[in-house]
Amino acid sequence: MPQQWWLGAYGADMEGGAEGVSLLTSRDDGSLELVRVSAQVLSPTFVTTRGDHLYAAAEGSGHVHSYRIDGEHLVEDGVVHSGGEYPCQIEFLDGAIVAANYGAGELGVITLTDSGAVDALTQVLTNTGSGPHPEQESAHAHASYRYDESTLFSADLGADRILVHSIDGATLTRTGELALPPGTGPRDIARHASGLLVVLGEHGRDLHVLEWTGQALEIVTRLPLPGAGASDQAAAIGFGPDGFLYAGLRGTNQISVARISDDGRTLTAVGAVSTEGDWPRNLVVDGDLLHVCNQRSSSVASFRLGVDGMPVLIAPPTPLPSPTYLVRA
Repeated sequence: MPQQWWLGAYGADMEGGAEGVSLLTSRDDGSLELVRVSAQVLSPTFVTTRGDHLYAAAEGSGHVHSYRIDGEHLVEDGVVHSGGEYPCQIEFLDGAIVAANYGAGELGVITLTDSGAVDALTQVLTNTGSGPHPEQESAHAHASYRYDESTLFSADLGADRILVHSIDGATLTRTGELALPPGTGPRDIARHASGLLVVLGEHGRDLHVLEWTGQALEIVTRLPLPGAGASDQAAAIGFGPDGFLYAGLRGTNQISVARISDDGRTLTAVGAVSTEGDWPRNLVVDGDLLHVCNQRSSSVASFRLGVDGMPVLIAPPTPLPSPTYLVRA
């Protein structure tokens, strides 16, 4: 059975051309094609699913929408303010979600109903700070990651910090932080199979491996992204087969390829290839396939991953307006 995908994208309020959340399906060769626009909403730039629900961060309006998944259709059953401006990522708690707001760095905690619909904004955690890059003029929350039942980390791209929070049901308490080198711009957090964390630096164009001791975060190692140009911005992390790791480089428009050891403590540069489009915003690995959302060229490019880890384009990129985030349906 073909794999299906939900696609988030920029709409008219964010200078994009998308109409809402779209449903895609895989072709026989592994590339993707459009099935339909399943929900009309402006700029659902981040989408994620749990159970029979899809959640979308509407970046331009500052809201989070919830939808009940009904086959190829999405039925909206809730919309709540995100707690700040420009929400760009969502993470799950028990009975709640956390929205990362890029605008001024807030994390908004939104409770869910028993059926899974967004219900109410119950907590807003603020942050302050800045960095040396022109786009680090203030705090900019970009992602959060639930590490275990009692711990959530968040990346503040503007303040060059990874913030530590304890979880009590649907309530967060900030308990610590780790300062990264000035200008890193931590954008995304991913967990390696070893349990170590990999953090992508948007402005540092690098990868940091972090270890959680149970009390504090510690830096294990760092690797500059292969192929990165001096003005590139890095976006998204994808773990592939055999320890290969992928990140997008916006500017030179490349997929940067590295390799991480089984224990997560060693990073090795491998190479870089073209994204076959402009401004890679998100990428996702699916077995030996890699899909890349090229925002500014309005296309999704699909690649086959070789035994050497290098992506090889399968077919001409699929035209799709202003794509930003792709998740398996």
